[in-house]
Amino acid sequence: MIFIVVLPFKGVAQLHDQNWIIGRGEPYKNPIPGASGEGIMQFYFGPELNILLDSTIDNSCYTSFTCACISDKDGRLVAYTDGHNIFDNRHEIMLGGDTINPGNFWAGTLGGSYPLSDGAIFLPIPGKKSEYILLHKRIEFGKVEGRLPQYKCDRLYFSSFHYDDHLGRYVVSEKNNVLIEGEIAENEFAVAKHANGRDYWVVARRIGRPSYYFILVDSSGAHLHHEQQVGTAFIFDDLNGNMIFNREENMLARVIPEEGVELMEFDRCKGLFYNPSIQIFPDTFLINGNVAFSPNSRYLYVNSILHIYQYDISQRFNRRYKPILVGSWDSVLIEDTYSTLFFVGRLALDDKIYYTVFGTNGYYMHTMHRPDAYGKACDFRNHDFRLPNYMNGGLPFFPNFRNERLSESDCDSLSQASSMAAGHYYYNTLCRDQIRLSSSDPDKQYQLELRLYNMEGKLCYHRDFTLQEEINFNLAGVLPGIYILQLFEGGQLKNIDKIVVSY
Repeated sequence: MIFIVVLPFKGVAQLHDQNWIIGRGEPYKNPIPGASGEGIMQFYFGPELNILLDSTIDNSCYTSFTCACISDKDGRLVAYTDGHNIFDNRHEIMLGGDTINPGNFWAGTLGGSYPLSDGAIFLPIPGKKSEYILLHKRIEFGKVEGRLPQYKCDRLYFSSFHYDDHLGRYVVSEKNNVLIEGEIAENEFAVAKHANGRDYWVVARRIGRPSYYFILVDSSGAHLHHEQQVGTAFIFDDLNGNMIFNREENMLARVIPEEGVELMEFDRCKGLFYNPSIQIFPDTFLINGNVAFSPNSRYLYVNSILHIYQYDISQRFNRRYKPILVGSWDSVLIEDTYSTLFFVGRLALDDKIYYTVFGTNGYYMHTMHRPDAYGKACDFRNHDFRLPNYMNGGLPFFPNFRNERLSESDCDSLSQASSMAAGHYYYNTLCRDQIRLSSSDPDKQYQLELRLYNMEGKLCYHRDFTLQEEINFNLAGVLPGIYILQLFEGGQLKNIDKIVVSY
């Protein structure tokens, strides 16, 4: 067993993301000098970061583009996947966990890399003990209009598993259940904690369109909840980017090099994006893009294979703003042959961002040590430390499991219609030609701000006003449709809801 000790970090609870599993479980033909030749590595983010290499593991796992794992709430490894099979904490194929994502690509790449980045997400099933769900994407041959490659992600599945006390191990309960069938963007997959502090939103996008699927994971499993049209996505050759939520999970970032860098605010209760912005990506001509937030959500780091840029999120609507270059590839080669170009960057529990190398023979990790700091004080270091064996680029991603119920949120039961109450005032959610707000305390005045956004995230109506007893707003000029209503009091957002305007 080999371990690398980095710097300590403060302890946290709900440690479902305490372990990262990377590498492969079969011996390499040309192992790194001094290494065993077995490749499964376990990043354990305890009081210190330990990178463990167990040379006794010999399985068919090859975590690459698809790389996902889950631990229990106390940080003990439960399961992981490479897109071909589900592996348990014994590092064996889980009982019933073989052959996920069945099809031509599964058969053609078994024992190697399943060619779909960010292709899987594990989650604990809310309210269930030792029960978990895996959402996973399949790639298959097929034509997409406007795209050159003759393959696509055509299905989003879910599989679930539980701990069997009699057998003393994890067992798959159901497998390869279809959630979505169609044209699903391969690389864009994200997950956030629901505002009720219990459930989860999983987000996927249609290929070449600003259309997002929202999947709700609750105590009954996974369900397609709704779809939203919002933002600017338009490139059909959208194979080279990703999307991710910040730690507060009130904002999502996504990048496709040809499109740019898009940011959207997120309502954790309703599962809706709003207020989108788009900024240039300087490395449009390069083949890869990746986004990662700083721990404090002030900065967004966007990398190509050659450069890492820092974006100040407060400047996202400033058309003259230019991001800061904070990292560049230093031309170092592995064994004088393989590049150490940048690939995937992930924010970890220790508040650092770890970057993998682009390619199949990487055994270095780049690190950003202080991502909350401005400019080059973020302390990015090329090939910061050496891994005990090779890896192939992918890293897992997770929601912020430690996000609790959103304070002052009335959102708890997602199966119920949202309340019309917002603090001490009320409004109608079905509007003919006006919206009416009334107060439950007519002796008190409220300084409020009303905003209406359409489902594309554009501001369509705005009023600052004083509410004492009742007030009506004429919606003439607002087109019929569904809108996102926001109410602010004293500059603080008090409520978000959906309303219907009709004539």
